[in-house]
Amino acid sequence: MILSEIIPAFQGIAKKLVPNSKPALDVPIVFPYAPNAVLIGFFVSFIVGVISMLIMLGLGTTVIIPGVVGIFFCGGAAGVYGNAFGGLRGAIIGSTANGLLLAWGPLLILPALGSFGANSASTFADSDYIVSGGLLGVIGKAGSIALISFIIIFLLIVLMTSLILNRRDKINSKSKEL
Repeated sequence: MILSEIIPAFQGIAKKLVPNSKPALDVPIVFPYAPNAVLIGFFVSFIVGVISMLIMLGLGTTVIIPGVVGIFFCGGAAGVYGNAFGGLRGAIIGSTANGLLLAWGPLLILPALGSFGANSASTFADSDYIVSGGLLGVIGKAGSIALISFIIIFLLIVLMTSLILNRRDKINSKSKEL
């Protein structure tokens, strides 16, 4: 895959802009482990998305058009992980669940988008937006104070985790020097 070419290119830029940075890779990093499962995951997720779109048309709901990029990356990863845990059956079940989440999840997040979702009739068909947006939408219904409190608590947890992990890394590197 092209990941082996991308990493050195970005490391050259990163050394100049952000010294001592580490490359972080997205979901395609798992694709080389099961290339056939990637294709199964993509095709099954896409077929489930199209069938779901047709069902939405029949039900008269807002129609979510499957996003091919999201379905490829998320469906491919679902296929790889499903294959690792349950073979072909696992790849099909995992990518079916992914296709259903990407098809029907945006309908759940539309109310949380408020006037943005109503005016533009668009939503974000990716699982990270669906889960985080849905969670924030539910908390937001409790009021703005609850939402702001949740965001602050979440950021504090992330900050504390980062500090703890950095401290642990420093301790481990000092013990290796001895």
